[in-house]
Amino acid sequence: MKKQNKKNTWKERLLHKYRFSVLDEHTLEEAFHLRLSRTMFYTLLFVLLTLLFVLFSLLYNYTPLKKLSPTYSDAMIRTELIQESMRLDSINKVVELQRNQMNVIKAILAGEIDTLSEENDFKIIEKDFLEKSASEQDFCKEYEEKEKYNLSSIEVKKEDDIPVFFKPVKGGIKKSFDSDQKHFGCDVLASMNEPVVSIYEGVVVFAEYTTNADYVIGIIHKNNFLSVYKHNSQLLKSVGDVVKTGEVIAIVSIAEDDVKSYLHFELWKNGVPVNPIDYISF
Repeated sequence: MKKQNKKNTWKERLLHKYRFSVLDEHTLEEAFHLRLSRTMFYTLLFVLLTLLFVLFSLLYNYTPLKKLSPTYSDAMIRTELIQESMRLDSINKVVELQRNQMNVIKAILAGEIDTLSEENDFKIIEKDFLEKSASEQDFCKEYEEKEKYNLSSIEVKKEDDIPVFFKPVKGGIKKSFDSDQKHFGCDVLASMNEPVVSIYEGVVVFAEYTTNADYVIGIIHKNNFLSVYKHNSQLLKSVGDVVKTGEVIAIVSIAEDDVKSYLHFELWKNGVPVNPIDYISF
């Protein structure tokens, strides 16, 4: 009988609830109270300790905190240093390659390329261009159908994947490509304020005013092509803009001294100037 009473007393103690009250110091009014039994208190304490253990484990395993531990070996530190050094070296190579690419592009746009070589460091990192809409696909198909007989006379290597380029501006050739005279493009006659369009989809990498060629804009295309449009009175695109095939990008400069307006157009592949006439039917 006494054992039964002791068991009941033990259970009653575990289930007996205690009231924890918070009183206002001045008015002695109860501001907050909490009723807990010993069982609930032990349960909450266990949950709190478990959460603290999990939080500390996460901090220790996924933060540099573990490196402060005496058990963290020098071998692990050395391995991480080697991995980080290799990663840094790879990043430096990519940055250097991109810097060389931009230097070549700047030299092309500034007309500072004196020697022509197929070994120019001009690998273009291709980007995902905007997909054509249904109307743009129909327009391209109609254009290619119309120009297929003209394009058939252009000599292109079969192994090259050459896209179909649009005319940058309406008009005939005023001055042709001549590498001997360092004229790395062709001058295309155009009316005053004639819109200039992108010959193919790409990304604008240069768009500035120059003292010798007015406003100049350069666009990177796939297959390592770079198109350059000089002698513009106004640019409609900025560096970093993605342009579509046939999209207006600039306005031809206004002619002065009764001279016919023209667009100086250059086409480069792998850092080497090519004759635009070999790729575009003017």
